[in-house]
Amino acid sequence: MSQASTHYAFYPAGGPAPSFSLTAIKSGRQINPASCKGDVLGLIFHGRETVQAVVDINTTVRPLYPDPKPVVLVSVLDLSIVPRLLHGAVKPMLEQAYDQAAREIPKGYDPADYVFLLPDWSGAVTKAFKAKDTGKLAAVVVINPQGQVVGSYQGPQPGPAMLSLIQQALA
Repeated sequence: MSQASTHYAFYPAGGPAPSFSLTAIKSGRQINPASCKGDVLGLIFHGRETVQAVVDINTTVRPLYPDPKPVVLVSVLDLSIVPRLLHGAVKPMLEQAYDQAAREIPKGYDPADYVFLLPDWSGAVTKAFKAKDTGKLAAVVVINPQGQVVGSYQGPQPGPAMLSLIQQALA
C-alpha cells in the first residue's frame, strides 16, 4: 500500500456498527456503541508507529469540537500479537502512553474524558471493523449518534478525513 497516494474506505457506510466493548486504560471506562449513544464515536485504529495520526486527528477535530461530547474520539490498539502471558507487562507501557497523552490535555479538563486508549487484546474489534495494516497507516471509522457507521478512511492526512466524517455524522 503506497502511503503517498492510497486511501480508501474499508468498512461499509450506512449499516449498524458491529457490537463491541473495550475497557479504557487508566479510567476503566467501558466504550461501546451503547455507552456512546447520542454522541458521535470516532474510532482510530493505530499502532505505536502510527500514533501521529491521533495527534493529527485531535489537532484537526478538537478546535471545532472542544467538548468530549458530542464527539468522542478513541484509540483502538490491536494487541492480538501480544501473548496473554505478556499482557501484564504491556499494560504499564499503555499506562505511560496514557499519562503522556493526559499531560497534553489543557488544565481544567479531565483527561479521562478525552484520552481513551482501548487495548483490543484479541484483535476482535479490529477484525470486526475490517481495519488492516494499522501499524503502517492508521484507519478511522465514524459512528453516528444512532449507532450507524457513517464511513471509514485509511490513508494520509486522517485529521481532515475524520473531521469530514464527523461533520456528516452531525448533519
